[in-house]
Amino acid sequence: MAGSHLRVFRFALLFTSALSTATIATGDELHSMQRSFSQTANADLRSTVKPNFQRHIVPLFGRLGCNGRACHGSFQGQGGFRLSMFGFDFKEDHRSLLEAESARVSIEDPASSLILRKPTSSEDHEGGKRFAFDSWQYRVLKRWIETGAHEDSAQAGKLLRLEVLPNELLFTQAISSQQLQVIAHWDDGSREDVTCLSRFHSTDDGIVQVNDQGLVKSVGKGDAHVVVSYDAEVATIETLRPVSDVTLKDYPLVATPTEIDRLVAGKLRKLGIVPAEICNDDEFLRRASLDITGSLPVPDEVREFVFDQRADKRRLKIDELLNRPAFSVWWGTLFCDYTGLNAPLQLGNTDFAKPVGDQWTEWIERKLRDNVPYDKLVEGIVVATSRKPGQSYDDFAAEQSQFTRARNPVDFAAQDQMPHFWQRENIKDPEQKALAFAYSFLGVRLDCAQCHKHPFDRWTKRDFDQFAVCFERVRKGVSPESQFAYDEMVVELGVTRFTTAAERRGKYLRLAAEGKPAPWKEVFIGEPEKIKALDEIVPAKILGADEMNLCEDEDPRVKLMAWLRSKHNPYFSKAIVNRVWAQYFGRGIVNPPDDQNLGNPPSNSALLNYLSTGFIENQFDLKWLHRQIANSETYQRSCRTNSTNRLDERNFSRALVRRLPAEVVVDAILQSTAQSSKLPEFQTVMKNRRIGVQATADQRRTEFGLAVFGKPLRNTNCDCEREMLPSLLQSVYLRNDQDLLAALDRKDGWLSELASSFVGKLRTEDAGELIHQAYLRTLSRLPDEVELTRAMQYFEDCENRAEAMHDLMWVLINTQEFVTNH
Repeated sequence: MAGSHLRVFRFALLFTSALSTATIATGDELHSMQRSFSQTANADLRSTVKPNFQRHIVPLFGRLGCNGRACHGSFQGQGGFRLSMFGFDFKEDHRSLLEAESARVSIEDPASSLILRKPTSSEDHEGGKRFAFDSWQYRVLKRWIETGAHEDSAQAGKLLRLEVLPNELLFTQAISSQQLQVIAHWDDGSREDVTCLSRFHSTDDGIVQVNDQGLVKSVGKGDAHVVVSYDAEVATIETLRPVSDVTLKDYPLVATPTEIDRLVAGKLRKLGIVPAEICNDDEFLRRASLDITGSLPVPDEVREFVFDQRADKRRLKIDELLNRPAFSVWWGTLFCDYTGLNAPLQLGNTDFAKPVGDQWTEWIERKLRDNVPYDKLVEGIVVATSRKPGQSYDDFAAEQSQFTRARNPVDFAAQDQMPHFWQRENIKDPEQKALAFAYSFLGVRLDCAQCHKHPFDRWTKRDFDQFAVCFERVRKGVSPESQFAYDEMVVELGVTRFTTAAERRGKYLRLAAEGKPAPWKEVFIGEPEKIKALDEIVPAKILGADEMNLCEDEDPRVKLMAWLRSKHNPYFSKAIVNRVWAQYFGRGIVNPPDDQNLGNPPSNSALLNYLSTGFIENQFDLKWLHRQIANSETYQRSCRTNSTNRLDERNFSRALVRRLPAEVVVDAILQSTAQSSKLPEFQTVMKNRRIGVQATADQRRTEFGLAVFGKPLRNTNCDCEREMLPSLLQSVYLRNDQDLLAALDRKDGWLSELASSFVGKLRTEDAGELIHQAYLRTLSRLPDEVELTRAMQYFEDCENRAEAMHDLMWVLINTQEFVTNH
């Protein structure tokens, strides 16, 4: 494809002349595959074009649906003929076409080839007619067969990028459709129009629809994306149609004091969406307290904040909340979600699970409390090994028991590394480690690529296999150099006399509790010689980066960590930025927050880029990120809607009403019904949040409530395990579950504390203050005039004052306002 000008090869059937002339630079030599294989094309023109298996044939199969999961791409194939799902196993696909018993290609007689006869319905075909006889598709396939039907993917070159024109579609009432053009840029400098070989789909068919030829049609107001796939690449373009008659010219002045506000407002302006007003002070305090610390503000705190006249009181409150112990406890729980801590199930369901789970939780909490940079926190997990350099196994075993002894244990959280991530029972194999690593630290789901080409991203099965090899040397158990010492310790301790695993574990736990050496398993790096043969077959390769030699490094994870913190890494900083954003807004900029892929674009790319770049520039400072988000007017907007943003749930024009997470709901019930002297404890120690460890006796009574409100088990690599949708069972729990009623009636609760106040008739001012306190404890605000009047009337009508107060608290806890963040 050499020449003085870049040549653009056009396969497409339908393009408007305006689009073609607008998108192709002057001087380019246009070569039309459509003309080459049309009815009117002469033989000389046709003979100059030779289709390539990777560039043209496999994408054509994908376009026609031949290698989809419902057809020949299924694992069992169809009609005795199988293709790799979504393509990209070129050698196997070529073998199936030419060499297998069910071969579909006849080089001797191209016209008799089944890949021509079946799709044209010249022979029975369960998939129906896919193209017409002598159509351009027919002629391309026939031409490939006539030229030898070669598997010439090696000559295809590397696809550098996929360009879609125009790169943004802004629809109006007058302009409701637009044709797309897709251009592939190859590493040999050539460009190729591959529109008719590309696959298209819309992320929201209720807003925009796209047909097989790339013709986009606006069918509803709002924003969506069109996803374009060709070869291994995926590209997206944003489509917008204003939701109101508010034009750019008429758009009201919206304050944008922060860069977040400017970037959010910029998109809202295009959509004709006017953002909600700023929330009032008590709404802000409740929302920020729940999001930052996972706990409600106490009544006195609400009153003080509402009456505070300082202009910067919200900024000061955010800083105060970030410095509370509750911040590290709550966000430590979320980080344990992301890193997959489930001690009983994922650490072997042994007696060692609880102390190890405690260590994991406390280690993360300490790093968050000390505001350790996020890349350093992750490094302490990623490159962790159990034994320090030069440490003997005996010394290691003795040290571990010092962390777990019952009296005055050594502080494990002070350690630089936390190796327990690699000890999980559900990531024994390199493939499982690769999936967990990608989920936890990249926000990427690689499950599809484990078996076939990812349908919405560039990752192929080979990409996944090469990435998994990076973890081949990461082992858990007993290293070869420690085996003798381990076996000797087992014999010395007399463990061999125990016949069951439970007895042996009980012995180990007793030793650990006494601070005596026990035969602990370890995380270690295996010897490189063991994988030399594997490395030659499937060389290790970081996702989207270079291959690496696993045998030349002492620990290959060091290179992985260097790649993570590189400013050019497209996932690491965006993953945590997106997850933190999602906790504050109820949805990610990329949503779901743990599914970063090319086919799932961010709702505001500029916003995500700004925050992730700033996060890196500020040395991965997590509190910088929290402050940026919480101090923005975008975060502080009200949940009350206007006519333009009523249906908007993806552009952050208003606060979304979000059900509280399970741990926060349970704590809110316990806090709102607690004695006044106990309230400060909910801003410091909150054991119910430590759901990664086995429940203590005090916690067991809350476990049912946590399960009802969607506490995640952390069994899978998915943020979706934390269930945030409301359910009927949640309503039943709040109405009459014994745990809820026990919280209201407990002897050390607030209602018992008030018992002395209910002797005789309450003065009006006393009743009013109690009602105020009830509202402040539950809803973090004072009652309005109507609410106060109704409550006072109920107190007057009810003979039993204690019962009236009990009823009021029960009613407030059962409001939607109590169980949601708004």
